[in-house]
Amino acid sequence: MDLPADTQLRWILSHTATLLERGAEPVRGLVLPNGDFFPDRFDGSPPAVAALMARVQGHAGLADLGVELSILTPEGEEAAKVSCSSGACGGGGSGKVNFELDRVVRRDDGSYAVAIGAAEIKNPVVLTTSMVRAVSCMFMTEADAYRGTLATDREPLTDLAGVLLGFGVLLANGSYVYMKGCSGVQVHSATRMPVDEVTVALGLFCRLFDVSERAAAKHLQLTPGEHFEEGYAWASSNAAVVRQLRKNPDAVRAGDYALLPSRSWLARVLGVGGKKHAASPDEELADLERALLTSAPAGAPRIKAADPARARKLAELKALVDESLEG
Repeated sequence: MDLPADTQLRWILSHTATLLERGAEPVRGLVLPNGDFFPDRFDGSPPAVAALMARVQGHAGLADLGVELSILTPEGEEAAKVSCSSGACGGGGSGKVNFELDRVVRRDDGSYAVAIGAAEIKNPVVLTTSMVRAVSCMFMTEADAYRGTLATDREPLTDLAGVLLGFGVLLANGSYVYMKGCSGVQVHSATRMPVDEVTVALGLFCRLFDVSERAAAKHLQLTPGEHFEEGYAWASSNAAVVRQLRKNPDAVRAGDYALLPSRSWLARVLGVGGKKHAASPDEELADLERALLTSAPAGAPRIKAADPARARKLAELKALVDESLEG
């Protein structure tokens, strides 16, 4: 899988630096699509939709915001209205909201009106992605993070903020959705950032907040998972730039850094050159084990006393293999 273009990588880094300054950080860590984070029974009813929205708000640390959901038909008509604060039908918002331009509208009283398509409720990946983007928009609005940004950047920034709030796995899966139609299987996206950019942002998130690569990869669908493998390898290869996102955000926004090519875990440990496609962890461990087994002739000591630098390097590599296998 190829990485995004250099200009897009720098766009992601620049805006990540700014969003971190605005407080875009996870409240519940990496939010995963499982029963630990979403224990509520979902039957597609308006109260269940409202409960799911409230759950997403809570994971973002925005449970105190009043939200009223409108479920819209394909023709744009309002099929139901629910309040996410109680999960009961017939929320307390005032007046009809026009959702033709925006899915999320902030009311004068500080509450929010959010539109969900009735068709979205039929697909759990699309539904959760839409809700994450709505909650991310609320964060951006409350943090005044849209101010001074280009109109064309607004929607991608909403996705990026969602990744930094901890929803990167949900957004990555929502960025590449297989759907069956009359003409066969088609790919749809419920995000504005494409899958390769969302997964790069997820790789940065894991490096920024010390989140296990395996924890994220385990819950990614096939194509997002393949892109994430490359995105995480790239973020790991540019660890110095990742550190600058917090230490010197102005330098990152100014582009005062050099990007390195993506390298595998083994290549980074050995200090060798770039790698276009990241090998899997199992492949890297196998390569490393082969290197250790063939590092000396049969019957000879594994590490020569006359080469202490080599001995230290092999000892470090052996420790890394043991640690990885124990994990």
